[in-house]
Amino acid sequence: MLKGVDVQGSGICINQGCSVVATAYHVQMLAGRANLRVASGHTKKVLSLANESDANKSDVPVGKSKRTLSYNIANDVSFVYTKKPVPHKSGVPYSYKFYVGQKVTVAGYYDHEFETKEARIIGSNVRLVIGQTQLNENLVLDIYVNPGTSGSAVLDERGNLLGMIVLTGTLKFSSGDLTASVALPVRTIAKALVKLDPVLGFAIFNDIPEEEPEPVQTPSVLYQESDLPEDTSPVIPELSAVPSEVPNSVDKLRAKSEAASKLMVNFVTKQCLVQGTQKSLCHELSIVDGQQTFREIHKNGKLGKPTGSFPIQKHGVWTQSDWTDTLGEIADNPWVFQGSVDDHYLFTFKSAAEDDRCYYEEYSQGTPLFGGGHQGWKGSVVCFEQILTDKDFNVLSVFTEMRPPDGCLTQLVQTAIYYDWIKLEELKSPILLPVMERITAKVLGQKDLWYANASWSDYKKFRAEHKIKF
Repeated sequence: MLKGVDVQGSGICINQGCSVVATAYHVQMLAGRANLRVASGHTKKVLSLANESDANKSDVPVGKSKRTLSYNIANDVSFVYTKKPVPHKSGVPYSYKFYVGQKVTVAGYYDHEFETKEARIIGSNVRLVIGQTQLNENLVLDIYVNPGTSGSAVLDERGNLLGMIVLTGTLKFSSGDLTASVALPVRTIAKALVKLDPVLGFAIFNDIPEEEPEPVQTPSVLYQESDLPEDTSPVIPELSAVPSEVPNSVDKLRAKSEAASKLMVNFVTKQCLVQGTQKSLCHELSIVDGQQTFREIHKNGKLGKPTGSFPIQKHGVWTQSDWTDTLGEIADNPWVFQGSVDDHYLFTFKSAAEDDRCYYEEYSQGTPLFGGGHQGWKGSVVCFEQILTDKDFNVLSVFTEMRPPDGCLTQLVQTAIYYDWIKLEELKSPILLPVMERITAKVLGQKDLWYANASWSDYKKFRAEHKIKF
């Protein structure tokens, strides 16, 4: 932990002996180079690319205070060399590979206590402009971290370092605000050390990619039509699989999906929907023996009257979703096994409208989304689906791109559903349940993408022999 008189932040051991620690440059500025020290040890030297003569400096506010710092956020990394290794600490393995939707852990110190937080990557290399500085190399996470936790590590599920937190707060876009945290990826950290200390840099970091992958935008950023290629989507990462031989892979996927779908009974969860920048709409969702019941959650925490369906949202891209259907449909449909993507398997399928596989509906109300006087439409559409599973064929992400026919105002719809292992007190083992869905749509005559986010949390389980009584 890095600390000065009244300043503290986190640092990441980047060499095996933990005698060099990476932290955010603005932590160095706040503490002052002379006062910067690591844990109880003394600092030998501090190296950083940022300096007072940097022409791309910008005023960046510090937490909730009125104070600002002037520096280039693209170079917001410093390396602290200690006189002796930090005891009981060692270097963190790293990875240059990440993808939008990936589950990560943010680990660091806050108020002298070590803490971890779960998050997901919702954007990579998004073009962020802060003052006069443009930050092109970044990871955008869907959480807010407390001021004072700059320098925290972003780790993948295997404990590999993916990046370092340098910014948190509200990112403002033309299409709305997004509360998020921003991290510098490992590639940025590696390049900085190689420039400052080539011998050490190349000794620690191997095969540094020459270029960052193409930016994968987030649904909260303003998109122009030209930003949306035919075969990609802001909520669907570009996935490239390495061919591999896995016997009966499709049969195993379908079997695991069927088994998981059968376990999705007798649950209660909190479902919240956010359309664009509107206020969230939260309901208690009860699923008992396959039947869904919704109760609105009021501001005072009380529940409304039960209803058999979630209110149809005619103003936006969310219409209605059956919480229990997705894995069951995966079990019933054919798929093509593409191979391995890092520690995952990739399955895809492209279907025509005649296959009656993907369904979409738009409404006839005179709204900004669907236009006044436009006739409603519903039916099967052309679609392309991608599934990421773990190596045991458990579904972790489902990506779908739908193309309604000519005559519809909606030209393109993309959805991404994420699953996670949830541990419930009533069950001995964690169960695979949906935790988030992201949706975007390109609408005729609209420059901005329309988007919505749904989340499921606070899971509880009913005993199978009991019905819910209201």
